[in-house]
Amino acid sequence: MKRFFVILLSALSALNAAAQTASALLIVPDPVAYGRGGAVVAAGADAFAVDNDAAAMSLSEDTFDVSVIYGRWSPKGVDNTVLGLGAYYRINDKFALGLSGRKLQDQPYEITSASGQVTGSFTPGDFVAGLGLSYACTDELSLGLTGRFLSSKIGVDASGRTFAADVTAMYAKDAFSAALGVCNIGAPLSYGGAKSSLPMLAKAGAAYSVGGFTASAEADYLFSGVLMAGLGLEYTIAEIVSLRGGFHYGNAAEAVSTYASLGLGLQYAGVHFDAAFLLASKTLGNTLMFGLGYAF
Repeated sequence: MKRFFVILLSALSALNAAAQTASALLIVPDPVAYGRGGAVVAAGADAFAVDNDAAAMSLSEDTFDVSVIYGRWSPKGVDNTVLGLGAYYRINDKFALGLSGRKLQDQPYEITSASGQVTGSFTPGDFVAGLGLSYACTDELSLGLTGRFLSSKIGVDASGRTFAADVTAMYAKDAFSAALGVCNIGAPLSYGGAKSSLPMLAKAGAAYSVGGFTASAEADYLFSGVLMAGLGLEYTIAEIVSLRGGFHYGNAAEAVSTYASLGLGLQYAGVHFDAAFLLASKTLGNTLMFGLGYAF
């Protein structure tokens, strides 16, 4: 078994040896996740469980959760507008299904002719859609599988499409949970020329809850050789107000950069509002994410 995992990791590393692109696969517009510094793989299911950890859906205490998201990603840098939708439904004690979709829209730029005249404008952007399945092997252990489609446009005549997949596992007992997974396994992306690998990564995390507090930690290893990590803390008051904070260690050149985060959640009668604000980052500072949803 150990030899099998060594061979698997070596193969994935080889697939990821080329230049890396498709960073949209790393940006999930989930204010709950960003409020916790991105440390969510083991923190339980929310509306974007398909992207965070599909295995968590079948172990959730909720039956259904849906949320729409709006945000401004990196207003000091790329200044993307982010729109998203996520949902899951726990069919029974064994199976759960989830879906997600998000669009990252860059700032438009002018198109000029060979003579220098402006002939129009073009808005680059990425669209990502995912469909996930979760199966509870026992009351404490579950597996998750997500299939994902990516469409990316970076120029008038430069666009590409590809498919990717995540495989995750989660263990939860009483106040403790742990999870791991391999994500963004897929074919290279080409915009009509050379092919670029997807940002494949392995991730592992743990979470513990006590007295209204939930502490979570996560480590992500990109097969391009980049290590990321996150720490998050959430305190829920009277099951109505959730205060969140976190820190994420990243890499601005090849992945999500380092940032600190603050988050707020309000929930009543199933309706929930979530917000996250990123700070202490030259590239991601002032990023804002908002979500509105319903769960039962």
